Amino acid sequence: LRYECPKCQDTGYVGLKMCDCMRRALIKEAYETSGLGAVLTEQSFANFDLTYYSDHPDTNGISARDRMAKILAEAQAYVRNFDADFRNRTAKNLLFIGKTGLGKTHISTAVAGGVINAGYDVVYDTVQNILHNFEVQTFVKNSDAASRAAENTERYISCSLLIIDDLGMEISSSYITATIYNVIDTRITLKKPTIISTNLSMQELEKRYNERFTSRIIGFYDRLIFRGKDIRMKKKLNPQNKQN
Repeated sequence: LRYECPKCQDTGYVGLKMCDCMRRALIKEAYETSGLGAVLTEQSFANFDLTYYSDHPDTNGISARDRMAKILAEAQAYVRNFDADFRNRTAKNLLFIGKTGLGKTHISTAVAGGVINAGYDVVYDTVQNILHNFEVQTFVKNSDAASRAAENTERYISCSLLIIDDLGMEISSSYITATIYNVIDTRITLKKPTIISTNLSMQELEKRYNERFTSRIIGFYDRLIFRGKDIRMKKKLNPQNKQN
């Protein structure tokens, strides 16, 4: 017989230890099911360019570049410590706050890739898609769409790390607020970490959602504030230039 992997003879294990081929296959599958696809190979910590951020100090004497360097270091430490923190049920919840184009998606993607490479299940989705799946599961009965939606909603709860993008961009209603709250609160109860990204300030979040919702965010999430000018626009207008 000719095996694709002579090391484990295609069993996936060498003795009781998982073979490298099996680990690579699982990571590849996790990339494909994370919700990020090819972006995971394009956005990493290695290619996060701090020089696009201004090094001019603001009124507090801190530059956007220094702030982003600190966020980058915290995100890298989050990935580095994830395995031990998850096993000990102490992995943090993070809230990324900042306007469009400041690097929230890039940092989120880099974290997702690092956690997947560590062997964990990551789901990345927009708040609109999350709500759509819950709505289909609730209101569309006995259909393939409802079955797929149920699988997705189960993963939002069961995955090792959930990354929710664009919080605050959804239509506002008591049902929608309750649905998002239930996802966030359930994961807090299960001690499963969540990263939330939003373009809204903390004050805007407090105004948009009810007190119970915002108290969970304030009490159980570490806030990372992204500042600066639109990096996406800078790259588009002048890809060779960095700051200013």
